[in-house]
Amino acid sequence: MKKLLKIILAVFAVIILTFVIIGAILFLDLAAYTATGTQTLTPQGASMGTALVLYDPGLSGASTRVAEKVASELQSQGFTVTLAGIKSSAASVTSGYDVIVVGGPIYAGAPTASVIGTLNSLNPDANTKVGVFGSGQGATTPEDIAQIKGGVAALQSGGVLSNAVVVKIGETEDIDARASDFVAQLVR
Repeated sequence: MKKLLKIILAVFAVIILTFVIIGAILFLDLAAYTATGTQTLTPQGASMGTALVLYDPGLSGASTRVAEKVASELQSQGFTVTLAGIKSSAASVTSGYDVIVVGGPIYAGAPTASVIGTLNSLNPDANTKVGVFGSGQGATTPEDIAQIKGGVAALQSGGVLSNAVVVKIGETEDIDARASDFVAQLVR
C-alpha cells in the first residue's frame, strides 16, 4: 500500500511540475528571447516606402509564419521590409518607417508580454501606419480583436495606437489570404 501511495504521489508531482514548466514558458514569454534575427526584403523595382515587421515567434512558430507572409505581402506591394524578431536590435529603432507591424501569439486570451511591451512603448512617426496581428487557434471572432485591444493600453481609445489595424489570424485560416487582407487594410 505504501508503494502504491508513493507511485501516486510521484505521478502527481510530475503532473504539477509539468504544469509549472508550461506556465513559466507561456507567461514569462521565454520564446520571445529566441527572436533576435533580422532579414531585409527588397521589392522588385523602385521602393514605395519602408516597413518594419516585428514578431514574437511563440511556441509553435505560427506567428513567425504569419509575420513572413505579412512581410512578403508588403514587399509585393513595393515596400522595402525589415522582418525582425521582437528582441532583435532592429526592434529598438522604429522611427523612419512608413509602416510598422507588430505581432505574436495569443495565450490565455491576450498578446504575449513582449508584444504588449513593444506596442505600449512604440511611438511611431506621425504618418506611420501601424498594424497589429495576433495568431492563435481557430477562426477569428470579434471577441479576439477585443481581447487583443483590451490587453494593450496603447491600442485602446485615446491611446497612441488607437487607429492601428488589428487582426487575429487563426492557424486554421488561409494565412496567405488573411495576410493579404491585413496588408490591404493597412496600406490603403
